[in-house]
Amino acid sequence: MDWFTEILQAVQSQPYLFFLLLFIYSVLVAIILPIPIEIALVFAIGDIPFLVAVALTIGIGKTVGAAGIFYLGLKVEDDIRRWSSKYRFIDKTVKALIKFVDKSGYWGFFILLSIPFMTDTVPIYIYSLFNEEGRLMKWNYFLLTNFAAGIVRSIIFLGLWNFGIHLLLQ
Repeated sequence: MDWFTEILQAVQSQPYLFFLLLFIYSVLVAIILPIPIEIALVFAIGDIPFLVAVALTIGIGKTVGAAGIFYLGLKVEDDIRRWSSKYRFIDKTVKALIKFVDKSGYWGFFILLSIPFMTDTVPIYIYSLFNEEGRLMKWNYFLLTNFAAGIVRSIIFLGLWNFGIHLLLQ
């Protein structure tokens, strides 16, 4: 993550480039980078308008990435179920994950994505791939939940930062 921090620092005075890179990074965090996004919020501490713009950019980027994963989940879910039915342990795991998505629903998804420093990639894939053909979670609510959790996560992180978590990280 040091390389990303250095890049953001270098382009912070160029808002268009800063937000473009932040958006792309946020999309990648949702799709393939199993690392937290909070590092980008550190650049905005103390500047409320900039902070709001950073949080919105992160939320939008993660939502765009989640939309792609949701679509992928609809396309490969049948293949996963068909393949897993050949192996008892994998079949039980798939069924348990479907039950988990069904029982926890949008609130479970929201809570997982609201936890600071939690990877977004894993919950997004779980809730997308084990969604029973889009019946357990609808596309629009899935994306809205993802976006709202991104904003709440930013607020929680900043609250923790202001209450002294930054002292532990030094």
